[in-house]
Amino acid sequence: MSCRVRCCFILCWTLLAVASATPQSPREGYDVDYIGAPMADPVLQHSKETYVLFGCSYCHGLYLVARGEATDLMHSRLVGRDENGNLIAPLLRDGIPQTAKLSPMPQFSDLSERQIADLVRWIHYARQQGRFRELMEVKEPVSGNVATGQAYFDKTCGSCHSMQSNFANLSKKYSSMALRARILRPRFLNAPNSWKIDRTKNTKDMPARQRHLALLENYSAEDVANLVAYLQSVK
Repeated sequence: MSCRVRCCFILCWTLLAVASATPQSPREGYDVDYIGAPMADPVLQHSKETYVLFGCSYCHGLYLVARGEATDLMHSRLVGRDENGNLIAPLLRDGIPQTAKLSPMPQFSDLSERQIADLVRWIHYARQQGRFRELMEVKEPVSGNVATGQAYFDKTCGSCHSMQSNFANLSKKYSSMALRARILRPRFLNAPNSWKIDRTKNTKDMPARQRHLALLENYSAEDVANLVAYLQSVK
């Protein structure tokens, strides 16, 4: 790589990093009511604009509040099982015929791989934000089940987390509501995304982030209540 190319490459990544950390102001002609406020993360902002540009928001809602007979992406099991577009992308390419309950979805076979990736990225981001709000606002069952919560933890979380070293005496540190928030969005998820090459190839942080975000998309209110009950029981 020549010195000139290397310098251009470094400059681009520097500008991207600065843009990621700086709140964006609406540019001339930007329709805030239609596209929503500009985001600090330029990659997510571009994904959102792509989602709007190709008409997805018209039926599914910008933040996945569907209109009419459009598929409810916020609660779709297929979207919840999707990993990096492995399930969503083929549907976008092929479209979905009309059924008795759902409107048809046109095919987007002419979109590039990058455009498809942008659509997938925004769908998952909007779903994660929406599911967090729903699960924080839902009224928990009268009481979560400790045994069921332990079984869920052992199956889903135990391979990465040591119960005694990481979660002992949580009932003394957090209220039920605060603990629920920590389960849904561990603090490290609140750090802004980094699109630097060394971070995107991180073999520890990135997989953990993806795993927690996938859980966030798929938790039920009962799952969270049971986890809260179990974690509060550990001494």
